[in-house]
Amino acid sequence: MTVEHIVWDWNGTLLGDGPALIEATIEAFRECGLPAVTRESYQRHHVQPIPLFYSRLAGRELTDAEQSRVAAGFQTAYEKRRTTVRLTADALAALGLWAAAGRSQSLLSMYPHDLLMPLVSGFGLDRFFTRVDGSAGRDVSRKAPFLARHLRVQGIDPARAVLIGDSVDDVAAAAECGVRCVVYHAGADALHDRSHFESAVAPSLVAAVSSVLDQAADRDGGNVAGRRADADEG
Repeated sequence: MTVEHIVWDWNGTLLGDGPALIEATIEAFRECGLPAVTRESYQRHHVQPIPLFYSRLAGRELTDAEQSRVAAGFQTAYEKRRTTVRLTADALAALGLWAAAGRSQSLLSMYPHDLLMPLVSGFGLDRFFTRVDGSAGRDVSRKAPFLARHLRVQGIDPARAVLIGDSVDDVAAAAECGVRCVVYHAGADALHDRSHFESAVAPSLVAAVSSVLDQAADRDGGNVAGRRADADEG
């Protein structure tokens, strides 16, 4: 079945804030007097929900008070880095490539909705998306219920959609909702070690989109490939 729609993840995917997330966590653990966190240990232990992740990094179950202190420390540390965060290098190229193929795309993030919208607008990405959804105070430990609703309110058949994200939670949400997932891995700046993913990962966002277009072209007898060539010539 031909893919007609891409659902994009935000943090660590379109938004290249992997380094800021990792560095903020390292700083928060240091300020709270907890065991030192390295980039490698962050990637090795990364998991959802975040409280479980923090306990894995600490090597023991953290108390509620400790979880609160780390969470607050992380927010403070991330805020100091927020203004330096930019889109992933080829985000605009990837969005444009899919748009040029005449297909739709939307954005789904577990980042708070009221904070997400100004960022999306500020980067000038509104024009690409049929819908933008962030979280709104509900349980954000699992992405699957949000993905199911995101597709349902748009009337999108899960079998005709692909989720492009960077986390194990993205993979799990896609599987639960009957959506294919393409994993983008940012290398040294990724939140997960490559070993967390059973299938191959895309080294760039353009590569992720291209893989979807290539499969669509195989099913469509080359029509999508022709549109890609036209777009490249333009």
